[in-house]
Amino acid sequence: MGYFSPWMIGSFLISLAMAWHIIRTGRSPMWLMSLAMASLLSFAGMALISWLATIGIWIGYLFVAVIPDLLKSDSARRFRAGVVKVTDPGRDYRVAKRNVDLVGSVDSKRALAEECIRGGRFGDAIELYESAMEGPLGASDPALLKGLGRARMLSGDGPGAEASFVKLKEVDPAAFDADAELDYARALALQGKNEEAVAQYEKVVSRYPGEEARARFGLLLESMGQASRAQALFAEILASVEGAPSYYRSRQREWVALAKSHIK
Repeated sequence: MGYFSPWMIGSFLISLAMAWHIIRTGRSPMWLMSLAMASLLSFAGMALISWLATIGIWIGYLFVAVIPDLLKSDSARRFRAGVVKVTDPGRDYRVAKRNVDLVGSVDSKRALAEECIRGGRFGDAIELYESAMEGPLGASDPALLKGLGRARMLSGDGPGAEASFVKLKEVDPAAFDADAELDYARALALQGKNEEAVAQYEKVVSRYPGEEARARFGLLLESMGQASRAQALFAEILASVEGAPSYYRSRQREWVALAKSHIK
């Protein structure tokens, strides 16, 4: 077997990649020494033992260093969370509910309320937020006010949602972020306060991190008979995702589809 055989070239590249990973991640230099010793065996006339030792070192390093690093990565955590949601979609809700039953703290109620919103249990979410706000400081807690406003808006309670967001702005203007502004605009539209909703959408649409605000604003304008303005917004959505990174296009798929179905 020559020095420039496919096996030798492949072996060299794999060992080089392993050496690079060892140095880059600050692993023990014993791994480098093991690779060097395995290579020296071939020069001592023990080629078969050298190949077996090298392969053993690769496999050992794969299981000791590479795979654990991959499992700790953000992408791996997101993958595991996605698998759990698919195989056991009610797990997060059960865990959050158990925490409320065992602890009953404000934070545990807020976490369960958020799970209720994700599961479409808006009435339950409202009850949990209101229960969490019964304490001396709860009525002015920005996170609770924002969550309550969203739960009320999603349940169709426009006046209640508006009241929550107005109080949120008074208590902590910084907490009245782009998400809260969008929900506030939707709460106004639920009540038929279209002109106020338009003014609110005009504030949020340029600073909202995504296409949802623009899409919902377009739908409101369309319902008000302002077709040309609505069409301009739908066209902006399609233009904004053209050439955008794939992860952004994936996250905005729902709003892009909406824009395509409404644009003429």
